[in-house]
Amino acid sequence: MLAGNVFCGHCGSRLALTTNGKAYPCKEDAHRIVKRVRYICYGKTRKQTECDGQTGYTAHILDGIIDKVVRQIFERMKAIPKSEIVNIRYREKMEERKALLKSAKSDYAKAAAELDTLRGEVIKALRGESAFSQELLSSLIADGEKKCLTIQRTMEAAQAAYDEGQAMLDALNAQYDDIISWADMYDSASTESKKMIVSCLIRRVEVYRDYRLHIDFNIDFEQFSAGLDISAIAA
Repeated sequence: MLAGNVFCGHCGSRLALTTNGKAYPCKEDAHRIVKRVRYICYGKTRKQTECDGQTGYTAHILDGIIDKVVRQIFERMKAIPKSEIVNIRYREKMEERKALLKSAKSDYAKAAAELDTLRGEVIKALRGESAFSQELLSSLIADGEKKCLTIQRTMEAAQAAYDEGQAMLDALNAQYDDIISWADMYDSASTESKKMIVSCLIRRVEVYRDYRLHIDFNIDFEQFSAGLDISAIAA
C-alpha cells in the first residue's frame, strides 16, 4: 500500500518492499512455503547508512495501520457537513484578508494625508508663512512619497489576496469533493486503487521502531480544521 512513499524514520532511507518464502511444513503439506512480505530499510540492509532502527517492518501490520488512519480521516470528514468544514475555514481566511486590507487602506490614507499637509506647507514656505525651511520640506516630502509608495504596494497586495477569495473557496470545495469521492470508493476499491488513493492523500510516511509513524499529507488538513484532529488520528 505504501511502496514509494515510506521511509525509515531513523536514517531517512527509503523502505523497500521485499517478498520471501520460509518453509513451514505441516501434516497436509510437508513442503509448505509461507510467503512473507516486508518493508525493509534499504540503507541499513545495504550498509549505506548508520541506522539504529528496525531492519524491516511486516507489510500487513504497517499497511493495516495506514488503512486505519485513512478510514478514520474519511469517517471524520464525512461526519461533518461540507458547509461547516469549508465555509468556516473560508470565513476565517477572508476575515484575515479583509482585516489586512482595511489596515493597509487606513495606513495609506493616513500617509497620503500627511503628504498632502507637507505639500501644503511648501506654498506657505514660499510665502514666508511656514515654520519649516524649503530644504527640510523637500526632504520630508521625499520621505513621505517613499512611505506612500511602500504602503500602496502593501495595499495592492492585500487587495489582490482578498480578490482571490473566490478561487480559494473553489479550491477548498474541490479538495473536499476529492476526499469524499475517495472515501466513497475506498471500501470497495481494489488493492491498486487503494494504493492510488493513499498516494493522493499521503505524501510521506516515516516509520520508527515499534511502528510509530510520522505522516505528511498531500492534503492541507489545516484547511479543514473544524472537527478534525489529524495528530490524534495518526498517533
